[in-house]
Amino acid sequence: MLNKKATIGLSVETLVVVIISLVVLAGGVTLIYKFIAGAEENKALLDEKTNAELERLLVDEGKEVALPKNVATIERGATHVFGIGILNVGTEDSFTIEVEPSTAVDKSGNEFGPEEEIMEWLLYNSEPVKLAEGEHDKISILVKVPKEALVGQYIFNVKVKNSKDEPYGNTQKFTVIVK
Repeated sequence: MLNKKATIGLSVETLVVVIISLVVLAGGVTLIYKFIAGAEENKALLDEKTNAELERLLVDEGKEVALPKNVATIERGATHVFGIGILNVGTEDSFTIEVEPSTAVDKSGNEFGPEEEIMEWLLYNSEPVKLAEGEHDKISILVKVPKEALVGQYIFNVKVKNSKDEPYGNTQKFTVIVK
């Protein structure tokens, strides 16, 4: 008889643990969905602002190459998206972008050479983009700062080249301040 009570007690305890686990799991999933929805709204708003500024610079001002909002403070382990716009003012052509690290300065103001691994922070389309005369396009440059990155300021050069591998427009710069 005592053995049956222990078995039933163990079964009830197991059932309680399973129910509590399911409640905690459901709560966690709900929180994740709330965070993702909030992040998507912020990302859409940021992209909308960047797109509006690119449209203004490319279409209204007629700039060949534009990189608005070119400074970002990023926590280690976080990401940021920069947008570069290209306006073709000549005949139909293909354009590519090249991003290179320029300089890096630590929090004390001492310059240090950016490591080769810094290029692994960047994700962008390096394939040629074909644009007709008067057409424009926007290209995203994702910067993902690793958790082990040194605190400091990193400056990158963005060059746009045409199909003849000649520079198109001015070299643009963007700055990543790692906190």
